[in-house]
Amino acid sequence: MRLTLLFLDTDNDYFQIYVKQEGNELYFSDDGYTINSLEIAGFTMTPNRRKQLSSILGQYGVQLQKKELTLKAPTNQFAPKKHAFVQCLLHVSDMYMTSRTKAGSFFLEDIQYFFQKNEIYCMENVQFTGKSGFSHNYDFAIQRSKSKPERLCLAINNPTKTAMGNAIFAWGDTKPSRRNDSQLIVFLNDSNNVGKGIEEGFQSYDVSPIRWSERLKPENISLLTA
Repeated sequence: MRLTLLFLDTDNDYFQIYVKQEGNELYFSDDGYTINSLEIAGFTMTPNRRKQLSSILGQYGVQLQKKELTLKAPTNQFAPKKHAFVQCLLHVSDMYMTSRTKAGSFFLEDIQYFFQKNEIYCMENVQFTGKSGFSHNYDFAIQRSKSKPERLCLAINNPTKTAMGNAIFAWGDTKPSRRNDSQLIVFLNDSNNVGKGIEEGFQSYDVSPIRWSERLKPENISLLTA
């Protein structure tokens, strides 16, 4: 049996759940829709997010089987268990909204996961003192190798002209204290809008912008690896 619920998901579609009865037991399922919708929306299931998901499922007694959310219940508890299952789906779907409100920290987490998966070895959250005497923080520093220079990286979750200006100022102040061939790479979260002229602005200062959606392009992987 398929039930359509009066709740909207991240795509503004109505939630649907499936209920099957076997003897005196009911089986609720979302047929994998909730997790798949998150992934289609660009949500990466990192270890911290998986821990958050497990906590939500534990509150409602819901199980995760591959990507399918399921709940088993006695037939005489249909109403309360259906309510619990629906509340669980809503909370899991809200993880997408949480990722947007806490996007800065989650964007960093996505980059860390991407680095680990592609064996890009780096130091995290490094600080350098610039020519002005001010200290500037960089999210990642990739050590120089025989063929590549030192590369500092910044994650820019909201790629606006203000964010670009701040990054360029920090780099202009930092660069004189680093090796002449040191480079700055900025990751632009293009799930948010990338402001007009942002990439060109960075390039005019010899800064390499990488759109997050294009991180797997061979030229970007080459830029990051030793």
